Amino acid sequence: MPHLLDPANADVRVEFGMAEAEVALHAQWRAAAATFRAIEKVMREAALHPVLFAPAGRMSARDTLEYAQRAAAADLAVRLNMAEGTVRSQADIAAKLRTRLPGLWAAFGDGELSTQNAREAAALVSDLPEVHWAAFDLAIAEPAQQLSPPRFRVRARALRDKLLIQTAVERHERGLLERGVWSEHDRDGMGWMSARLSSEQIVLAEAHIDALAFELHKSDEESRTMQQLRADVVANLLTGRETGAARVAVALTVPVLTLLGETDDPAVLEGVGPIDLETARALCATAPSFTRLLTDPIRNTVLAMDPQQYRPSLALKRWLEHRDVTCTFPGCGRRAASCDLDHVTAWAEGGTTTADNLAHLCRKHHTMKHSTRWRVEKPPGRTSVWTSPTGFVRTSDPPPF
Repeated sequence: MPHLLDPANADVRVEFGMAEAEVALHAQWRAAAATFRAIEKVMREAALHPVLFAPAGRMSARDTLEYAQRAAAADLAVRLNMAEGTVRSQADIAAKLRTRLPGLWAAFGDGELSTQNAREAAALVSDLPEVHWAAFDLAIAEPAQQLSPPRFRVRARALRDKLLIQTAVERHERGLLERGVWSEHDRDGMGWMSARLSSEQIVLAEAHIDALAFELHKSDEESRTMQQLRADVVANLLTGRETGAARVAVALTVPVLTLLGETDDPAVLEGVGPIDLETARALCATAPSFTRLLTDPIRNTVLAMDPQQYRPSLALKRWLEHRDVTCTFPGCGRRAASCDLDHVTAWAEGGTTTADNLAHLCRKHHTMKHSTRWRVEKPPGRTSVWTSPTGFVRTSDPPPF
């Protein structure tokens, strides 16, 4: 008779595989909780001892505290290869669970609570009055550990609503403050765009989109699916092809020989990356004007710039946007066109207005550089090298394309 735990049996291998997956997942949750806990601890130390990250005496106590926390978040982000927003988010989740939902926080630390459910619980307790914290912690303890994230989200929101005394109108008005639009570029020249709107706006928008798409769908010559039509209708509305929106400008870099059909070197659309040549040629065909950049064929820098001039020329600005693409602080993805041009070595300290001494920094990282213990150097012809307040050294990320 074969042994019940004989790995030669398929059912035994399956059972062991199931157990292995469970153990690994619970270990992953414990590790996530430990990471959240450590990040929140550093952020608390930055709040208690801001002088570790930002020099005292330069700003008000309130501003010193704010910049110290920015510097600490950036320090963690470059060490952990995270976005600064993720660092702040994880610290906030840990703080809310630790102080408001201690039962759930303990379960998370023991690996009995999924990271997704921990995030959802922290979000739901963020604006819950303190008088309800203990009751909410107790009410969601069991479902948080037993339900999948989608099921838990519905259950926890229902439990929260039962505890709330505020009217639905007041909650809706508060929810309106969180409205916004987000976008993300994906593979194959595609991307995602999402919006948080009021329910009535969503219903009206869907009805409008469906009506326009259905009108197109009725044509005998139409071959697009309804989903494709809906997407095209949205794109037309948002880009002004249907409503006459204001003109916008984007940067498209196309090698001249590619445009003439001599080579197949890719074109690059600013903020997106390489795009197919047919799309590039179509954009060039409708471009109202072109900006020509004369660059050194070896060093790839703009020629004939006066290094003693404080303000960079328009040509140098455009070149640096193409060179940097994004903010040059490690991990930051804000487009260079929306950033400040920073003299790495300050003009007042002898820094020149040259490509080697200029780099794009978003306003957040620009002010952080000047207000905290973060330091940056830029060796000639090389990328910027950043040193964090705690001594961690990291070079700027290479351009995304």
